[in-house]
Amino acid sequence: MPRTSPVELDRNAPAGARPPESRVPTVLAGAGSLVVTALCLVFLSRPGINRYTADNGVLATSLISTTALTVVLAALGGLGIVAAGARLIAPSRVTAALTTAVGGVSALVFGVLAQGAGTLSTFGYLVAWAVPLVLVTLWILAFRAYRGARAALLAAGAAVIVGGFVSREGLASYVTSMAPQLAGTQWIIAAVVLPLLAAVAWVALIVRDARPGGHGSRATAWVTRHRVQFTALAALGPLPYAIIRLTWLTPWPQFGGPIAEADPAVRVQGILLGAAGWLGFILTLGLIARWGERLPRWFPGGSGEADRPVHPLAAIIPGGLVALMLCGAAIPMFSLDSSMGLLIFPAWFWGPTLALAVWGYAGHRYGVLEGEDRPPADPAHVGADL
Repeated sequence: MPRTSPVELDRNAPAGARPPESRVPTVLAGAGSLVVTALCLVFLSRPGINRYTADNGVLATSLISTTALTVVLAALGGLGIVAAGARLIAPSRVTAALTTAVGGVSALVFGVLAQGAGTLSTFGYLVAWAVPLVLVTLWILAFRAYRGARAALLAAGAAVIVGGFVSREGLASYVTSMAPQLAGTQWIIAAVVLPLLAAVAWVALIVRDARPGGHGSRATAWVTRHRVQFTALAALGPLPYAIIRLTWLTPWPQFGGPIAEADPAVRVQGILLGAAGWLGFILTLGLIARWGERLPRWFPGGSGEADRPVHPLAAIIPGGLVALMLCGAAIPMFSLDSSMGLLIFPAWFWGPTLALAVWGYAGHRYGVLEGEDRPPADPAHVGADL
């Protein structure tokens, strides 16, 4: 007797036997649109802080004015609020189709057309600034967990401290030069991050509808089946940039020019950006690694008795956010130097492959394919979140 896939089982099951649809993704999508609308209304009331300008490399401003783009974003956000509200109040095929249509347009406009080259820079700096905190946190966790490696960890920590002391002038110059740039950047960050988060929420809702029994179940099953290949390709995306930045640890920094050689602050920033690239490489591989599905026992907050499942959204949301950001930055990157836009930082390649890798991870964690070796769908609410 041939085996029946979960997709067919769900599709053939009576309506009353299917689990109720979770309202969380719809609420998040509507909330994302609400936040974008509120941000745009602030920009319209205070044009001096509006960051949807051609100077920031925003794609849509090559076609329409800054004010027109802000109005479009606000109107689309309002439409998203209405669509999400209609689905929450009166769930049906019609309201589901409406959210799919509005969500697709919102993802395109919020995640691509309202972004640009400045998006990539903003994300790069945010991640680079977070790298020291991430490294310190990992060092502390490793020191607590691996008693046998404490001597090596202490030696590594001492080496970093000595290196920081030797490079104290460069570090001080970096902090001094970066501090003034932080003033007033809150609107730049908001203009980039908030629409991207709204776009991710809409994409998550659309993908949720494509789960087994949904309209795009076959596509989800195919992507899930090839998720290892997509993830391996996506992990290659940041490597050219990350490898080149390693040269900034030497007296001969590549692709930095005379400024990188003469200005210690620029060199520190380049090294941190390179570290962000390596972080992206490692986290991408986590989409197919065991630690991307189950937290180790020593991770904070656990019972210490057994590995705990990683909530799928903990990887899907940031992964989808970065994928959308890269896709939005791909087009303006082509206008830069060809080696930079095509080879050193291939957003055109990294963005789509990362999106497919995240899609496959979601399909894997939510059981699209029968017989996959994956952790149980615990906690109990995980299966209903999407």
